[in-house]
Amino acid sequence: MIKRKRQHYQSLFVKSVAALILIGIVPLLIMGISIYSAYMDSLRQTLLSNMYRSALYVGKNAADLFQEMEETTKYLYNYNITEYDYLYELMEDDTITQARREALMSDVLRDILYMNQHIDHVFFITPGGEQYSVMRPPEVMVKEEEMGRFHEENFLEGHKQMRLLPTHDTSYYLDVSDFTVTRNIMNTRTIQSADEQELGTLYIDVSADYFDGIINETDLEDGCRMYVIDRKEKVFVYSQEKENIGTGIGKLEDYLPEMEEDKQYIKADGNYFIYRLIPGTDWLVTEEIPAFNLENSYQEIQTNILIIIGFSVILLMIIYFFYSKMMNKPIRTLKDAMEQIQDGNLDTRVTIKSNDEVGFLAKGLNQMTENLQNHIQQVYIAEIRQRDAEIEALKTQIQPHYLYNTLDVIRMTAITNDDNVTAEMIDSLSGQLKYLIGNARDMVTLQAEIDSIRNYFKIIRIRYENRFELEINIEENLLGLEVPQLIIQPVVENAVKYGLKPKSGTGVIAVNAREEDGCLEITVMDNGVGMEPERLKTVQERLESPETVKHPKSKRASLGLKNVYDRIKLMFGDTYGLEISSFENIGTMVKYRLPIIDGTEPAKENPGGENV
Repeated sequence: MIKRKRQHYQSLFVKSVAALILIGIVPLLIMGISIYSAYMDSLRQTLLSNMYRSALYVGKNAADLFQEMEETTKYLYNYNITEYDYLYELMEDDTITQARREALMSDVLRDILYMNQHIDHVFFITPGGEQYSVMRPPEVMVKEEEMGRFHEENFLEGHKQMRLLPTHDTSYYLDVSDFTVTRNIMNTRTIQSADEQELGTLYIDVSADYFDGIINETDLEDGCRMYVIDRKEKVFVYSQEKENIGTGIGKLEDYLPEMEEDKQYIKADGNYFIYRLIPGTDWLVTEEIPAFNLENSYQEIQTNILIIIGFSVILLMIIYFFYSKMMNKPIRTLKDAMEQIQDGNLDTRVTIKSNDEVGFLAKGLNQMTENLQNHIQQVYIAEIRQRDAEIEALKTQIQPHYLYNTLDVIRMTAITNDDNVTAEMIDSLSGQLKYLIGNARDMVTLQAEIDSIRNYFKIIRIRYENRFELEINIEENLLGLEVPQLIIQPVVENAVKYGLKPKSGTGVIAVNAREEDGCLEITVMDNGVGMEPERLKTVQERLESPETVKHPKSKRASLGLKNVYDRIKLMFGDTYGLEISSFENIGTMVKYRLPIIDGTEPAKENPGGENV
């Protein structure tokens, strides 16, 4: 006994472990990484939000200061000066000396100076260039020329609102860094003068060190820096690096377009920039945080999460390894038993004590082996019966061959006696019989179906003394396509019987075929008597009826139009079928719609286009 070569197989245990990795561990890792990433993002957002509060705190204090300065710059409109009710009366009084006016203005400006501890210097300059100035250290001399140049550089004629000037060197009184609040004071004598005439411009120099106090209260992390920048002028209003105050903001200028009001921070060059716009100004409170500072703050949490995920994956792999090994033991037993049965040992039996699917398979294998032994003898009997059936089939083939041979002898006798018409009819009949009962099949080539029609029409032409003609116009590349057997001939028979025969004179039947919209379209037309509309409607209703029409003189179903229509629908579906159109005294047309099916045997004889 020659043993068959055993096929290579892959262990189910290996597959189950692979399935664990694909179905269990990979989703776990993806889920763990996703949760980890989401948690880290959430934690980072929380930390950034907490740090944003520092910028928010500084911005709020600055906004409060500027609101206070807003009210302070209006002080000159409300203050009642000694001997005068309004500032414009003092400034327009020509009866007093300039020294007296300077003394009164100094009193007014000194009141403003001491309204806030961070105000270093207050001065007022008239359109005529007169300067009035007070400061905290009274012994300091003001440099009027430089103060005048500062006024010329920053004065905006007609501007009535408070303005903020970025931090600058106040060399006109002390060499310190101040930012300045300014407002044009209008003449309120009349409505028109209040809108058009300026009494002078008030300047309040505020120490940039104001920001030191509020920033120190925020308790910044190591490595973090906070500064205030002017977005419009692109300079540092305040910086913890004092040398940067009043200078350009450098690389921060590239980041300004990204600092939108609806955001809290941006990330650039590996650093986070948290910012807060001071309301009513072009100033931004900005906190710069190195990325590694932020990430180090949650490094311990990050490490713990990764350890938990790694431990879970390893534990799951160990548990599944032992579980798979235990579950695969009975399966390996089944495999070994099946290999023995494959080698011919039909006495093999499997003992697996379990009530699951594996136990069911073991019982089935035992039962199958037992049944296989019982049926071995029956196989021999079945083989003998099969041979007897083949012999009977060979006997049935003798009958049509005998009929073909007999018809051929008659045809040759007619030719010998110069009866060519009879010989041609017998030859056509023999061809039709071979097509009908020789090899009955569901599908034939279009060439075979056309050849059968030609044989049929040869007999028809002889029968009706060449009154009728058959025209076939089919491209040769379509003749190899397959169609259901006997779907065209019944239509041709109907055309002869009901269309051409009742007509006087000659008649023509045309068979055309073409490929249209991915389908095979076959058309059978005649120029016979046609049908009345009522008759055509009856025929169409009969075709669409679900019942099979019985031939009145036969017990079998008619092989006519209804039979062809039903066969096409059953074989190919409702998308395909045939349509009938007819006009009285003009003719009838039947159009088939069939799928394109390539034939297995190419057409070799009688190319399309030949007429009979």
